[in-house]
Amino acid sequence: MPFKLSRCISLRHPARDQVVNFYKDVLGFETIDEIGTASELNTDPIRMFVDQAESRELVLELLVPDLEAAREELLAAGCRVVKWEGRGKDCYICDPFGTTYNLWEDPKAFEE
Repeated sequence: MPFKLSRCISLRHPARDQVVNFYKDVLGFETIDEIGTASELNTDPIRMFVDQAESRELVLELLVPDLEAAREELLAAGCRVVKWEGRGKDCYICDPFGTTYNLWEDPKAFEE
């Protein structure tokens, strides 16, 4: 199964509004969009999302050609599901070393 790291990261934090204000006021990033409990900030070339959460967590995103096959392969390798909402939504998996990834199905990312 091929995997690719995407340009998207999510900062999950209990003090979401304070985090967003820091990135806006101190670093000068602009809010692009509000999506549910998340704010997307303009941090070109990275797409940064700041989301409300019970604890602090950095989530990287992995592109995969087949979401369900990737989940099965990662579970067999010792990963665990943190949150699974299905294709086009949050699908968080934590690797055996504590890093959390959102799996995002995008078969076109693997076309040559």
